[in-house]
Amino acid sequence: MITKKRILAALLAAPAALAVAAPAQAQVSGSIATASPVRVVDSSKAFTAAQQQIQTTYKSAFEQINARRQAAQKEAEPLLAQLDTNKDKKVDDAELKAAQAAKNPVLDKIAALQNTANADVQKLSNPAARAELFAIESILRQYDAAQLRVVTARKIGVILSPEVFMYAPDSADISDAITAELDKTTPTVSIQPPAEWQPARETLAMQQQLAQLEQIRAYQAAAQQQRAAQGAAPAPAAPAPAAPAGGKKPAEPR
Repeated sequence: MITKKRILAALLAAPAALAVAAPAQAQVSGSIATASPVRVVDSSKAFTAAQQQIQTTYKSAFEQINARRQAAQKEAEPLLAQLDTNKDKKVDDAELKAAQAAKNPVLDKIAALQNTANADVQKLSNPAARAELFAIESILRQYDAAQLRVVTARKIGVILSPEVFMYAPDSADISDAITAELDKTTPTVSIQPPAEWQPARETLAMQQQLAQLEQIRAYQAAAQQQRAAQGAAPAPAAPAPAAPAGGKKPAEPR
């Protein structure tokens, strides 16, 4: 089922992540701080509310997506069975390599089936994806002002991405403070973009980074469940998200 926050994390293949960090408008003579725009947006009241609204508004589309995926899996089962030469009900690496070496036409049939299913899922997810992007961009337009209020109140001179620090005390991270400022002025945003609206490049990048964050959480949750089932065995390390680079503030909607 497609539920919980970051509804679209498993549906979209967005462009490569770009930086989304609003520059601090302050004197360099102040203290140095760190902030994560991705975490700020993710934990904001406006984004949480938007996700809940999207889940309700596009409930039917998400159900259709789940049904389409299940149908594709069912269609693929007899094709996969043809590649399962040892009949253990799974296709291992050796069986796959043997099929590739033999140029088994079943592989092309599976690829065609997958491409068709992916195209159908993409089409079904587009309205919800667009709604999420509009909500993200609306929040990002308020990010600079919220950050500036924190910068001014705390006399901060420089804000850097957490990835550039070798060490920083917890007090250097002002992400939560920026989120609190956002929540004061922008507790909700619309998920209904105008007909001609197109998302900014930075908005697409933020959506991708939010999806990566949700994937890491899901990986960690699965690893924790596995540890509990196996009796506290060491869990594999979670994949690292793409490190942001640069520092441009989000563009105004076009």
